[in-house]
Amino acid sequence: MKSIKLSIVIAGISSCLISVAGNAAPLPAQVVAARDEVIRIASENTLRTDNISQVRQTLKPHLDILADWFEANRPDNEVELTQSPWRNLWFDDPDIDISFTSADGNISVQQDRASIFQVVQDGYYYNVSEITLTLFGTPIPIQNFLKGAYTLKDGGPSDPRRNIVDLEFVANSIRFGMLPRNFPLDPLVYLVERGWLPTTPIPGPLGVTGELWNLYIDEELRISAGFDDSEPDVLDLYILRNTKRTDSR
Repeated sequence: MKSIKLSIVIAGISSCLISVAGNAAPLPAQVVAARDEVIRIASENTLRTDNISQVRQTLKPHLDILADWFEANRPDNEVELTQSPWRNLWFDDPDIDISFTSADGNISVQQDRASIFQVVQDGYYYNVSEITLTLFGTPIPIQNFLKGAYTLKDGGPSDPRRNIVDLEFVANSIRFGMLPRNFPLDPLVYLVERGWLPTTPIPGPLGVTGELWNLYIDEELRISAGFDDSEPDVLDLYILRNTKRTDSR
């Protein structure tokens, strides 16, 4: 998996004794060092969009080390580890970024890159985020819930990927107000999924399909690569931290 253009989801804080759940041995020193660097670089650049290509190039050698090690040491409970809430640290997928300002400056829409979450459940996941709509100087906070349905598959004989998330976006909705603080993300998504927390459907990337797969995962850190089926040669980078609540940093 060396020299692959990576789309990555990362979550976590490392230590010299980190081990991947399902693998008893601690990580090799080189892997721990690469993990630390990826988390540091991603965390320092969460809110920046002016240096995305430079950050990606800086991350690449560390990502290659982690991806190569993970391919040879994939944990048995990879799927279980994936089904958890994750907070964005860094990504380079332009389709996720929501930013707009009208020509007269009276209307703007801005997504908080530090308040983007992915809550993965069995068979579906939600991208949950906070968006600020500003009308004539008045900010209006909005919660966004984008749902993706998925099945799992493995790559072919010459494809080392395993547990590939074969996904399709099937619903997109909002509700007014900030995401609740000190509230677990799993139950929040559960309420939205069952319609017990009212949301308003809005247009979105409904019907868009793609694939997402882990390049590395442990209980705190997840790294995945992915692409939109309409552009299979364009692999985007995502970086997230395992989190239980919207206020966890």
